[in-house]
Amino acid sequence: MKLYYTPGACSLAAHIILNEINVDFDLERVDIKTHTTEKGQDYYAINPKGYVPALEINPGLVLTENVAILPFLAQHDPRQDLIPPSGLGRAKVLEWLGFLNSEVHDAYAVFFGRELNADEKTRGYAEIDRLLQFVEDYLAEVDTDYLVDDNFGPADAYLFVLTNWSKSIGHDLSKFKEINDLRDVVFKRQSVQIAMRDEGLIS
Repeated sequence: MKLYYTPGACSLAAHIILNEINVDFDLERVDIKTHTTEKGQDYYAINPKGYVPALEINPGLVLTENVAILPFLAQHDPRQDLIPPSGLGRAKVLEWLGFLNSEVHDAYAVFFGRELNADEKTRGYAEIDRLLQFVEDYLAEVDTDYLVDDNFGPADAYLFVLTNWSKSIGHDLSKFKEINDLRDVVFKRQSVQIAMRDEGLIS
């Protein structure tokens, strides 16, 4: 398999899960501004949508969108810990991925387009806070180590990656104790350390 990625982008979640399932895979960096890969390929020819991640499963067979890629990878976990094979547990993972992808990701994405004025930033921060407060309240109520039961999974990886963006946009994440506790646990995982080091995010 090959993962097309941009350092620190949402493709980092797939990078983490690939490390978790301990399979051989290649990485190819994508410049989203020029839509070319590090090997000089036209990225639109690989993924016509133009953004990351894209997972090449076999030559010519490419899967896009985190809500599809993350469960696909997680189901290849030899321990069967990352995602339940069926039933309510699997549905809960997909529910979190849907929320993170359609709501939280979009709220952060506002800051990565044009330059925002002060009022727009204030509204943007407020929307992120509103969505993260839902996650914070949930984590405070449940007696589990992660978003779904006591097993790390793709939703935890995705939440970790999205909330990493708070620092780059000047958003105050310190008020969310439960989220930060979860982030600390996730950050310590070997799969996360390797992925972030490979992408040049930590030394």
